[in-house]
Order: sequence, then C-alpha cells, then structure tokens
Amino acid sequence: MKKDSKEGVFLPTNKIDRINLITYKCQKKKVLKSVRCRYLAKSHVVNCTAKNQNLIYANFRGSIFKKVKFQNCKISGCDFWGTTFNDCDFTGAEISDCVFMACKFKNCNFSGATIKYTVIVNTSLAECNNMTFSKKTEVYNNYPKSVLTEELIAALEHLKSNKNLRTYKLLHISDKKYNELNLYLLQRRFPRKVLPKLLLELPNHSTKNITTYKRLERQLKSIEKESII
Repeated sequence: MKKDSKEGVFLPTNKIDRINLITYKCQKKKVLKSVRCRYLAKSHVVNCTAKNQNLIYANFRGSIFKKVKFQNCKISGCDFWGTTFNDCDFTGAEISDCVFMACKFKNCNFSGATIKYTVIVNTSLAECNNMTFSKKTEVYNNYPKSVLTEELIAALEHLKSNKNLRTYKLLHISDKKYNELNLYLLQRRFPRKVLPKLLLELPNHSTKNITTYKRLERQLKSIEKESII
C-alpha cells in the first residue's frame, strides 16, 4: 500500500485490503485507527475501539464488527453492504453520507449519535437502541431499481474493464449484474441523459480512491462542473 503524506493514512492498491483486528482476553483493547479511501471487504474487528477515529470513504462490504466501540467516531461516506454489527456502541458518533445495505444489527447503542444524509436498505433497525435520524436519512424496505436506458447500459459496459471500479463493486456486482442501488442513487443526483456521459468520462480520471458510493458521486459531480466550465 501507498502512504499519503498529507492525510497520514494508507490508500488502497488494487489488491483487496482487509482488517483483522481482535482483542483477546487480558489484552489491552486494540484500536481501529482512522482510515480513508480503503476497500476493506470482509474485515473482522472484535472487542476493539474506534473511539474518536475517522472512517472516511471506507468500504466495509461483508465485514463483521463485534463489541466495537465507535464512541465519538466520525463515519463519513462509507459503504456497509452485508455488514454485521453485534454489541457495538455508537454513542456520540457522527454518521453521514453512508450506505447501509442488508446489514445486521444486534444489540447496538446509538445514544447521542448523529445520522444524516444516509441511505439504509433492507436492514432491520429493531436492535438499534436510541437511534434517531437528523437530516435526510432514507430507509428503504425494498431494494430500489434503477432505469437502465440504452445509453446507461452502454456506459456501464464500457466501464467493465476498469479494474478499480470492478474490485470495489460500485457499478457492477458481478459480470452479469449491475449495482442497481448505486445506479438508482446516481439517477436521483444527475439527469438521466447526463449520467451516462459523466460515467464515460470517469476513466479519464484516477479511480483508485473511488472506494464507496459517495466518493463516486462526488467524483462525477466534479466532472460535471469541469464540463460546464
């Protein structure tokens, strides 16, 4: 991995990255340290603390968190697909611009947590104690569908060869299945005729750090502004 001297954190390479962090009995509690722009699929974090840390544009697809303290943690622009949270404490956490898709929560505490501009899909919140939403957080019981126009399909086919986007599963879940949730969210942010054009411009920019939906959306916004100028 390559270290970003400005941020003081490690950026992802094309190799799948993951964290395996477990505090065993009689050990000092290990720290899940701040991360930025990392694809951390199938990470396993048990009996650790992320107190006062910053998780920015981190993709925790298929990860497991058990007895993790996220107290006063800033969680921004992260993706949680099929992620499990057991006995986790989010007291005072700031959660924004995240996607929770088909997650499992068991006995988690959200006292004093701020949750805003976040999308929650196919996820039971019954065991999310003291959870409240601040601004524009949307909860979907069913997986939303995008409108797959010919232009959009052509753009998606063109992007199949992009190694980073394929690894991070932001547009394609598999060779035969599109990420319709992300496409649905993108179609709400961009005109349907404009979105395919922006996607076609994506390979002309670095995609290495586009690890989550929100990071993708902001990159497309940047491309849109450049084209207007």
